Amino acid sequence: MIFIKVFQKLSQFSGKVPLEHCVSRIAVNTCLSQIESEKVRPELRHADLSEEEQAVVENLAASSDELAPDRQFASRQLVEHLLEMLRPAERLVIDLLYLQGRSVEEIHQITGLGLAAIKVRAFRARQKMKAQLKKIEARTT
Repeated sequence: MIFIKVFQKLSQFSGKVPLEHCVSRIAVNTCLSQIESEKVRPELRHADLSEEEQAVVENLAASSDELAPDRQFASRQLVEHLLEMLRPAERLVIDLLYLQGRSVEEIHQITGLGLAAIKVRAFRARQKMKAQLKKIEARTT
């Protein structure tokens, strides 16, 4: 990937500095970009889950009944894992809205965010959590 970028940027090479310097800058910037993107979108691996959490993931779509107490604990841990994937602002909105049961108006008063911003952050956070859950479910089947 780095060599492809080097060839793509070859027309920008002026010759004022050694080629090694340009190649190393492209390599460093590519690596830094990759690290930054991984911070934004961390992935939850199936191997990171306990056996109980794995069972909850496998049974989520299959059962609509109340979960047994041991499954409730595992599902809570799974939700915490999924929440860790979110940005702090998204996590705060999801926590206040769903875990604490606050209304959008209450969240507006607590955080000072606009009503539309709260709804958008909650929507995006739910979408991210659903996507991560689908990835986990895909790995279990």
